[in-house]
Amino acid sequence: MTQKTSNLFMATAVVAATLGLSSSAAAQQNDAAFRATTLNLSAQGEVRAEPDIVTLSLGVTGEAATAQAASAQTAEKVDAVVKALLHSGVAQRDIQTQSVNLTPTYSDRSNVPRAIVAYRATTLVLVVVRDIARAGALTDLGVASGANQVQGVRFGLNDPSIAERQARDLALKALQHDAAEVAGIMGQKVVRLVSVSTQAYQGIVVTAHRIEEPMAPGTRIDPGELTIRGSANGVFELAPR
Repeated sequence: MTQKTSNLFMATAVVAATLGLSSSAAAQQNDAAFRATTLNLSAQGEVRAEPDIVTLSLGVTGEAATAQAASAQTAEKVDAVVKALLHSGVAQRDIQTQSVNLTPTYSDRSNVPRAIVAYRATTLVLVVVRDIARAGALTDLGVASGANQVQGVRFGLNDPSIAERQARDLALKALQHDAAEVAGIMGQKVVRLVSVSTQAYQGIVVTAHRIEEPMAPGTRIDPGELTIRGSANGVFELAPR
């Protein structure tokens, strides 16, 4: 799926400023960059975008009297789920085993030593859906094929770099703007930028629910929007106006 064009993004800037005015020559006397009044600021930029991929977490749980039987039962159902997804057009590279667990189940009778009465095997499979419109139908297909758990639905961007750069740039612009504004309020002016660091990240959107019975056909999965945030931290050298 191609990256969505920039007109899908709505941008806002959120600013959190921390003022650090100090005559720091004594504390930083070996560093010429800090032999002045400095201003420490942080700022954030925020971009919203429509997701273009969704990751489903489908699980199969089976229980039997022996560990081997529980594992075999679960493996058979997982195989059926994976084959159904592949047959529907999901690529092999988009199906990944997330976890495999086997645990004993103990009797709950009182006044007697605990004894193993059964074994429970669980396998979770991650499925990347690159056509979000099919996410609900593929969830139903997985359940119909043997999955008895839906552990989560996670939305994302196939290529988040464009939105991350936009969020970073918004943060840098907010940082520059606020440095001049805060300095002016303090009767100072910005001489130069001493140092700057940036970071961009995507807020994780997960819808999770667990089932033990087959779901009704027509599962609805709405993608909404993702929030991608960028942050910038800078140190500015100031001087009196």
